[in-house]
Formats: sequence, C-alpha cells, structure tokens
Amino acid sequence: MNRSIVAIEIGSSNIKGALGELDPSGALLIRGIEEVRQQPNIVSYGHVHNVREVANELKRVINALNSRLNNAEISGVYVAIGGRSLMSTPATIEQRLEADTEITPEMVDELLSRARSISPDRNLLDVQPVEFRIDGKAQGKNPIGIIGNELSANVNLVTIRSQIIRNMQLAITEKLGLEINGFVIRPIAEANLVMTPDERRLGAMLVDFGAETTTVAIYKKDTLKYLATIPLGSRHITRDLTAIPLTEERAEALKCSVGDAWNNKPTADAETAKINNYVRWRAGEIAANIAAQIGFANMKPEELPSGIVLVGGGANLTGFVELLGSETGMTVRRGTTPPSVRVLGAKLNPAQDLDIVAIINSLVGHEFKPCITDLTPKPEVKPEVKPENVSTNVTTVTEVKETEETDEWEDRNEEPPRPKRPSFWSRLGGYIKNTMAPLDENDEDF
Repeated sequence: MNRSIVAIEIGSSNIKGALGELDPSGALLIRGIEEVRQQPNIVSYGHVHNVREVANELKRVINALNSRLNNAEISGVYVAIGGRSLMSTPATIEQRLEADTEITPEMVDELLSRARSISPDRNLLDVQPVEFRIDGKAQGKNPIGIIGNELSANVNLVTIRSQIIRNMQLAITEKLGLEINGFVIRPIAEANLVMTPDERRLGAMLVDFGAETTTVAIYKKDTLKYLATIPLGSRHITRDLTAIPLTEERAEALKCSVGDAWNNKPTADAETAKINNYVRWRAGEIAANIAAQIGFANMKPEELPSGIVLVGGGANLTGFVELLGSETGMTVRRGTTPPSVRVLGAKLNPAQDLDIVAIINSLVGHEFKPCITDLTPKPEVKPEVKPENVSTNVTTVTEVKETEETDEWEDRNEEPPRPKRPSFWSRLGGYIKNTMAPLDENDEDF
C-alpha cells in the first residue's frame, strides 16, 4: 500500500481523482480514474466557492476509488493546483561571503530559503532556480564547489492566492477528514510529463487550454522561465454560443461536434456558419493572448525552436492547433501521455485524463507520503499467562524428593532396596507383650 499514490484535481468543469501504483521496477500503473461533473459556479477559475458542494462531489470520487481497493481505504491525497491566480514572479537573492569561499549545498539551500519571505501576501508553492551567479559571473544551475566572494540567484517564485489553498483545505481536510500530503503545480507537472528533455532545453512553451483558464509555461535551458494564467478558456466559447440562443448544454454539444476554429469555408448550413462565427472570434482572442505571453516573458518565438505543446480539454477544439500555429508562427503539437505510463482499464483515456495522470507521475522517483491505510484485521495477540506461585510447604518438598529418589533408581536400572524383616526374637517379644497386657476390670468376661 505504501507504493500507491492518490491525486485529485478540483476543476471548474469537473472533479477528478486517480489511483496510481508503482510496480517493483518503479514503473507507474494507473489503476483507475474517477470523475464527476461540476455544477456551474461551485468552482470558477480554480477557486472553490461552495466548500460543502465540492466536499460532497469529492466524496463520490473518493468512494469510487476506494471500491478499487481490497481491505484498505484512502486516507491522504496529493492536490493539483492551478487557476487564474497562479503565476511566477522573478526575484534575485544575494549573499556576501568571506574571501575565497567554496560554495556548498548548505549555502545554496539557505539562499533559496530566503526567497520564501519575499511574497508574504501570497502562498508560495515553489522556488524555481533560473541561474546562479558568483562574483557577477553566470554559473548556470549548479554553483557548488566554485570559489567566490558573492553568491546570487535569479529565481522564479511560483505563487497563488492564499484563500484558494485555504478553501481547498476546508473541503478536503475539515469536511472529509483526508490528509493533504502535498500540493502539485499542475502546468509544471504536465510539462514534465509531455515535453521531452530536448524541448525544455532548447526552448518550448506548454499551453494548458482549460475550461475557464489557459495557462502558459515557457521553458529554456531546462528551466521554467515564465508562468502565467489567462482568464479565458473553452467554456467562454460555449457561453458565447448561448446568445444564438441555445442552452449551455446544447451549445457545448454543438461546439464539440461542428465547431471549427480554423476552417472558414462557406457552408450551406446557416446554423453551423453562425456557430463557427462565434467559435472563431473567441478562439482567435484566446490564441492572441497566448502569443502575447512570449513578449511578456521578454522572449521571441525564435528563441523557442521546439514550438508549442498543447494540452487541456480545449485542445480538442477542431482547428485550434492550426489557429495557434498561425497566430504565433510556431509549430504546435498535442501533448499525449508517454508509453512509460501504463493505464489499467479500457475506459480510461490517457490523452483526456493527462492532467490528473501528470500529478501522479510527478511524484515518481521522489519520496511521497502514504495515501492508503490498510484495514486488514491484525491477528489477536493473547496475553501471556503467568504460572501460579509454586508451593514450598514440607509436604510438597517431601513428595518431590521421593519422586527424585524413585527416578534415580529407575535411571540406574536397579531395584530399590527391600525393607528388612524384623528378627525372630523381636517378633516373639512383641507377641508376649500383647498377650500379657493387663485386663480391664470392666470387661464382661471377668
């Protein structure tokens, strides 16, 4: 059970939970993914508004995952973090050293720990080192062992609003009694799952096109350079379509079936043409905002030769890959779950469930807290019965001695000595004594 990992994601459109397990070789097996649809306005932009409703829906997910376990239950979870307030902020921390000091791991840890006090009004999720400098000279990501007088670090502080964390704690821990084993930054976990090491080293951008938000993470030299969340997602396209007018359920179905963000060829179907006018307008706005993030990161598209890796539910919108490629001038591909992650069960969709799979995968190779409690009954241990005190009276001791003597003769295979018979004169004396006893004067025979 200590090799099992449970992850949950509380999104605007659904709540997901996944159960993963490491096999003896360390490979990841996804044993099950459960999902429930969210009602509108319970969660928006990654912020839990209705704690009670979220707890009720999450309980259904946990119960469904528990049904996959034998004599065990879920007691702790890892929680995905994303949403509109998720962002990175660049910072520089400096430290003066004594003359000609060798940089040690402890010095680096102390420098990075100082960064945790820079954003006291927000919850700090992670400190991502970008570059270390010694005496003003760049040393990459590993300064240990170098001699210098001054150590500095350029870092990205990944933060989120503290209230978002607090509301999740209320729903998960206080309402359901589950331990939060840790928070995992979803776009970073997704980037580590779907982007190759070469893509992160040469330069690439991950785009998570979600329901209400779109998150951009830019990597260069295997380092997170920029992270930002755009408050636009695929649900905005659905809501636009309700102006036709359509119900939101009908609008969502038509967006998925006939919506096309790229193909603007004339069509004889007037309703389809009208739908795609809305789809292209809003999808174009989202693509333009994604492209703008490259400039906000003080970079140019040519500095990201590996292009864009697109994930999230919105990535399935027909024509969006082509639209985003045209808007940015970069190559775009859809991210998929790598073959190294095995999924148990035909109903699971590794591409559709990539977000929750990425959370579990991010913990592989690291120490993680137990998520499962074993409920197998333990064998009853009977209390030890102490022997009663042995009596030490004379009778018992005598009996023990007699037994020991008898045992001694038996061990020697000899018969014990027979008692001696009284002599003839001794027996005659006894007989005379008895016959010569005085007569009782009260005897009737007298």
